[in-house]
Amino acid sequence: AYQQQIVANAKAMAQEFSALGVNMVSGGTDNHLILLDLTSKGMTGKELEKMLDEVHITVNKNAIPFDTQKPFVTSGIRLGTPAMTSRGMKEGEAKTIARLITKVIEEKQDCFGEVTAEVAKLCADFPLYADCVD
Repeated sequence: AYQQQIVANAKAMAQEFSALGVNMVSGGTDNHLILLDLTSKGMTGKELEKMLDEVHITVNKNAIPFDTQKPFVTSGIRLGTPAMTSRGMKEGEAKTIARLITKVIEEKQDCFGEVTAEVAKLCADFPLYADCVD
């Protein structure tokens, strides 16, 4: 059930990125990973990775096929859904996270306060180790 939810979350996230006009390598996903192609967004994977880190969303810069950027810069980011799924998040939250990432792509630093607050709420609603707390 956990593995099926990981894939369901990734597919929901990919569908939301597609609806928002964010390109993905292979057009979506069939597993737990999504690779965003930022070429049309005018930013690098390194830039977006740093911005998302500032709003507490963890991703990795990642090369895309035929990448024109250097390996330490990249034209893409890689997202995975196991961590959010382990916190109990489902498809609705996956779509919210895709919207937050897209907001950072489009608005950059102008939305950091709003996105940070939404991320904090998600983390409060879905705490780590919730089953271990008395």
